[in-house]
Amino acid sequence: MVDMDSATLLDTGAALRERSGEFRDVVQQRFYQEVLEARQAFPISLRHTHVELAAACAWVLERTPRTGALPAQILDRLRQLGRDHRRYGFPAEIYPAFATALDHGLHTLEVPAADAAARALASVCKVMADAARKTDAQGEAPAWSAEVLGVQRRTRHISVVRLEAGVPVPYRAGQHLPVTTTYLPGVWRMLSPALPPNDFGQLEFHIRTLADSDISQLLALPKPGDYWLFGTPRGDLQVSGERDVLMIAHGTGLAPLRAILFDMLDWEERPRVHLFVAADYPGELYDLMGLWNLAVVSSWLSVVPVVEHPRDAWWVGATEDSRTPRGLHLQETGQVGELVASYGAWADREVLVAGDPEGVHSTVAALIAGGTPADHIQAEAWEPTEEWPHP
Repeated sequence: MVDMDSATLLDTGAALRERSGEFRDVVQQRFYQEVLEARQAFPISLRHTHVELAAACAWVLERTPRTGALPAQILDRLRQLGRDHRRYGFPAEIYPAFATALDHGLHTLEVPAADAAARALASVCKVMADAARKTDAQGEAPAWSAEVLGVQRRTRHISVVRLEAGVPVPYRAGQHLPVTTTYLPGVWRMLSPALPPNDFGQLEFHIRTLADSDISQLLALPKPGDYWLFGTPRGDLQVSGERDVLMIAHGTGLAPLRAILFDMLDWEERPRVHLFVAADYPGELYDLMGLWNLAVVSSWLSVVPVVEHPRDAWWVGATEDSRTPRGLHLQETGQVGELVASYGAWADREVLVAGDPEGVHSTVAALIAGGTPADHIQAEAWEPTEEWPHP
């Protein structure tokens, strides 16, 4: 006999994962009929809208008993989701309409235990709505906007975008922000500020364009006067100050580490920091001049540039920002993870690694193989992750 208090809605979750596109389309159609103004808040292409809806619902249901009562261990995440989703501009009063659309989707697809699943998802909507109302009542803005002041092309594929909000944007150095623009309605991407928060809301982002991504190209080449919108910050990359620090930046993974370094300028006591900044080609060390200037006035900071190829390919498009006067460590050649690990175990350091997935994963593996304790390593990789995994 199945214990109704302990058995979860696993079958329902599996059905939603299997028919994710169909479920999303049915729910979207009903929701947009109920709330006409909702359509303008999401991307023009419906394929880019609510892409994780089925997986998120499945994640909840796979952890929820057949009674439909939400378990306490998932409530914190749902409340955070309610706070985050305020950036779309919807008031909490719209959640009942979304609950109705979810109910419609469950019963249209005739998934197992549709009634219990509908009760659970209605509770999800209530938890998120309550969290949104509470945060609104506390006076926390749902989003922040900033104006693009300028854009610098540092290489053919890397741009530095500077903005100003005019008011402080609340985040911590090392975190990342969901970002959208007036010319990419409803499309959000995670970007890490390369500056710590400040009173004027000055922001800087380092963006690499990807050949198969129109979105990255549009973000990398805005025009002065464009406006960007930012949601609630995320991420835990940080320095405790209790031990000396090893930082390894792959490409534009430099941005969050750079923000932390500039934040440390205001600390009374700073640990020693050894920064390895890595790229495929010398010209892609796009902020080396800025790092040299920082190291000149910071006796606690050492910067080592590392490249895999000693000379630029013809297409790199290097600028003066990748070249430094004498005084910086000589450029090293090789795979940065193997190079750093060859110096021995960094067991006495806090280790921060950021950048592209392949580079970050290979570096972390090399460090651990070389004796660096895994629990000393914080890694930030720019990759889509399975945010709503199977139980």
